Amino acid sequence: MNVLYVVSTLKRCGPTNQLFGLVKNLDRSRFTPFVLTLSPETGESRWDDFVALGINVQSLGLGRLSGLLKGRKALSARLSAIKPVLVHSQGIRADSLCVQVLPRSVVQVATLRNYPFKDYVMSFGRVQGELMARWHLFNLRKVNAVALVSNAIHGMLQGRLLQARVVQNGVDVDRYHLADSAKRALLRERLELPPEARIFISTGHLDPRKDPITAINGFLEGARKEDQFLVLGDGVLREELKGRYSSSRQIRFLGRVANVQEYLQASDYFISASLAEGLPNAVLEALACGLPCLLSDIAEHSEILLGSNLRSLLFSTGNNEALAECLRGLDDSNYAQARAEAVAIISSGFSAAHMSAHYQALYKELLS
Repeated sequence: MNVLYVVSTLKRCGPTNQLFGLVKNLDRSRFTPFVLTLSPETGESRWDDFVALGINVQSLGLGRLSGLLKGRKALSARLSAIKPVLVHSQGIRADSLCVQVLPRSVVQVATLRNYPFKDYVMSFGRVQGELMARWHLFNLRKVNAVALVSNAIHGMLQGRLLQARVVQNGVDVDRYHLADSAKRALLRERLELPPEARIFISTGHLDPRKDPITAINGFLEGARKEDQFLVLGDGVLREELKGRYSSSRQIRFLGRVANVQEYLQASDYFISASLAEGLPNAVLEALACGLPCLLSDIAEHSEILLGSNLRSLLFSTGNNEALAECLRGLDDSNYAQARAEAVAIISSGFSAAHMSAHYQALYKELLS
């Protein structure tokens, strides 16, 4: 059965990584995957990674304006050629376009990776964000099934999507996994990291929603003088942050890197002060690499650490002093156990294979 995945692009980011994990673990004896992007790829793309899996990857090559004018006709033509029994979309553009074009004979599944009324407002402002959120939910109500990536989002929606169910995100444990002490030492040497220092790391966008200022200030208040904080990623706040903390030898801004997993494997702890998430890919990747995570106490973070002793590393959102207290309370003698608990969280149900199995069960249910 042909299954078509429709996304804006295959930009190297959390949603694309989740899609990769889904199709990588797809039962090819039952499903034949196709991936269709709406827009041209940028330099930071995982297109070749999908092709290497033997997946037929195509693009409409349309920008946002041309997509509005030509999107329906172009997508209809691809549907006629591919003949999918099920289309799985993700993102407001892909979800909305598929709703407008798909015939009733084709099942549509959509994945919602955020709470629109919080995420869109924080990213685009109250007026535009509210309009986008209402438009997105209006279209999602027409989809056969909406997969929410966390129980936290399900609770926030308060029954607004009756056909919603939770399929939690998962991480590719072939790529993100624990490194032994010998490999960690080699990675630190190659990445030019201090061999003995405690290394903290954050990954992802540097924008107000991620609140990197609280993360950095909390680290500086609670860290030992030899500790290092690696800040990976890019975004609207990067230059401001580099200027603000240029005098600190403990903060290193490394920008976007292709080898995130190596920096994670070479580090000791992960920090996220995020104000809003879906079910954060960055946190799952860090845990898979054995990093205890110091996290803001938003519901999305709490869900990941539910039942784990690592819940003690949650700190009050937006409170850099609370983060500093977490740093001061870290117990070096308990570190090996904390690393084991981090990996155990992923093993308990947050792997990409586990996530993919849930999606495939959903497909079979809808197609039966």
